Amino acid sequence: MEHLSPTKQIYYSTVGSLYAFAYTSQRRTFLGIPRSGWLRLGIFALFVAALIGRWGWVAVGLTVLLWLYVSFIYRRARREDYNKFVVDETAVSPPPTVKPIAPNERTAVHASGRYAVTGKADTVLLQKPAHYWSVPLGDHIVMVEYRPKRFLYQFIAPRTLQKVQRGWILFGKKPIPTLAITFLEVWGQDENSSLLYYVGGGPTDDLSHLKPRTIYFSFEDTAVLQQVWATLILATENTER
Repeated sequence: MEHLSPTKQIYYSTVGSLYAFAYTSQRRTFLGIPRSGWLRLGIFALFVAALIGRWGWVAVGLTVLLWLYVSFIYRRARREDYNKFVVDETAVSPPPTVKPIAPNERTAVHASGRYAVTGKADTVLLQKPAHYWSVPLGDHIVMVEYRPKRFLYQFIAPRTLQKVQRGWILFGKKPIPTLAITFLEVWGQDENSSLLYYVGGGPTDDLSHLKPRTIYFSFEDTAVLQQVWATLILATENTER
């Protein structure tokens, strides 16, 4: 983040703070009503008070603008799952000294994006505990505990991995170091080939029917981020050979 201009740092911090506020106010309740509902009610009460109290058209106009702005923030945040990923355009691949993670070695990550089990899919945000690992044949697995002892997954075959980008998730005042992983999804409630693929039947050679999906791994330790990134890059290189 230090190499970014002060303007970008302020912008990223502001967007992250707004998205975090929208997320928490939607999830937390008071008297059974989300706090976001109380906020809208308060703005509406100001609007009514400005009309009844004859505060002037400037005050009325300001309350209308505030209502529109708050509605825009909530709508935009909801559309982007209450976080925004930005690519670090200056990022370079991990150096050769970074050792990829060994097969079957589980690594803790904070998971965001859409994950699934058969018949169910859900979107999570910076969810933990979540674990990533690869298997000796090269496939990559993510397991997210979204409820106690309830799990969602993503499976990534090397041949379906499209790109890995380093950047940040904007959520809260400080952007969070993150990898964005884009692949062709073969697992989920909409993919009939999922079970066939993972019990050994194998996918067809035609991947054109598969939809691209992006999931996100966030890290507290950038050294671990580098290791996971190196592991995913190695999978891509092995596929291209």
